[in-house]
Amino acid sequence: MDRPRIGLIGMGMIGSLHGRVLSTVKEAAFVAASDTNPNLSSLSDQWGVPFYPDYRQMLDRERIDGVIIAVPNKLHFPVAEDCASRKLHILLEKPISDDLETAEKIIEVAYKNDIRLLVAHHRRYNPGLERVKESIRSKEIGDLIGVSILWALHKPEPYFQGPFSWRAKKGGGPIRINLIHEIDMLRYVCGEIKSVYAEVSHIGRGFEVEDTLGITIRLEGDRIATIFFTDSAPSDIGYEANTGENEFFFRYPQNCYIFFGKKKTLKFPSMELLYYEDPVNEGWHDPIIRMGIKVPQENPYEKQIRHFCRVIQGKEEPRCSGEDAALTLRATLAIEESARIRSPITLS
Repeated sequence: MDRPRIGLIGMGMIGSLHGRVLSTVKEAAFVAASDTNPNLSSLSDQWGVPFYPDYRQMLDRERIDGVIIAVPNKLHFPVAEDCASRKLHILLEKPISDDLETAEKIIEVAYKNDIRLLVAHHRRYNPGLERVKESIRSKEIGDLIGVSILWALHKPEPYFQGPFSWRAKKGGGPIRINLIHEIDMLRYVCGEIKSVYAEVSHIGRGFEVEDTLGITIRLEGDRIATIFFTDSAPSDIGYEANTGENEFFFRYPQNCYIFFGKKKTLKFPSMELLYYEDPVNEGWHDPIIRMGIKVPQENPYEKQIRHFCRVIQGKEEPRCSGEDAALTLRATLAIEESARIRSPITLS
């Protein structure tokens, strides 16, 4: 297989991003796109591919090797099942599903039909985070002690209005929509999550769903991670705004993650190392040395689609398998439950 032939199902905010990237990646052949909203047909015109209002028509009429599924979470299973039954390999937008039971069903239909399932936790392809993971594994920063994560961006009112009103209701808040990215990053870069404790607040908007939360996480190796998260404050700190990898967000040169090691501290996305020059004389009375780490400038979404092509071709194993994505979902749902019962939850 020279270039895998790929179809796109779902052309909303993230689906249109996949389509835009897919139309430029030479390793893939972008075949067709589909969405229930006929107004989005203009996007497929821009990409130079046919548009289908029903993805089943696209699958019936086009010769396709794999699909990118970017539909609402509740539709992940039925759409994935349709595609798997046709022996199509799948890149499924995160989260794998909105509950663990359905996530298991998606994994099962992939195995049953002998197709490869890749879940789109795209931050795993960020070259800076790949370098952070390497620095932790090699102990370049010494033993990892802990991680600080800050995400504070203001979602505009239209984000919650009209067809998006579900985002203001239970299940539509920042825990499932946004925080799951941070949880997957922690698991991928730092190791498995052992326990979580969360406090949530509705003070920002007064919606049924949370808008602000504080979380303490115990990672394997007795490391601690803390997260402060709000979608209701004017602020310039958050992964999307700080990395600049998605043009939808205004970019600010700030750090949203800090990884604290016994020898050095590493800030992301600036990739700035902090350490003492003289290991004999180190303490808060001594000056800190600051040094930057160079990393290649690569688009994680492009890297993800290239990886998907190699997964289809059998050249690589999925970087985020269905089982792996289900573990991220489990930890995210545990945070919801911890906030509900106001008590820590241990993950076996």
